[in-house]
Amino acid sequence: MYVINENRRVSLMIDNLGIKVKYLRKENGYSLRKFGKICNLSHSYINDIESGRTNPSIQTLQIIADKLNTNMSYLLGESNNQCQLIKESSDKKEYCYNTEDYEIIKILNNNPKIKHIIYELKNSSAKRIDIFLKT
Repeated sequence: MYVINENRRVSLMIDNLGIKVKYLRKENGYSLRKFGKICNLSHSYINDIESGRTNPSIQTLQIIADKLNTNMSYLLGESNNQCQLIKESSDKKEYCYNTEDYEIIKILNNNPKIKHIIYELKNSSAKRIDIFLKT
């Protein structure tokens, strides 16, 4: 049996945090400088977080998570569910979407015609959906 002491576990979490921040930053197309400006942090501080040289405060981590459309639990390795909380103004509820679903929702919200077609198809027969997908 292999036991990791608490300090090593925390160190692994911080290293993993940096890897996730860097990956998500690049996925969103942000350079270090641009992401630093978006978060109101220096690019060198972001780089230190990504390389595991520094630990961000909870407040800073929340800002980074928000700007990367994810949550702190995912960044800290407490959850494998990378999701974004979305507050719907129409019904004042919060929804948690994974990154793929969130991207699809953004696309659909920018294309109301496609959104309407998909909404109509949800109650259609499998044959009609198959015909639609083949065209």
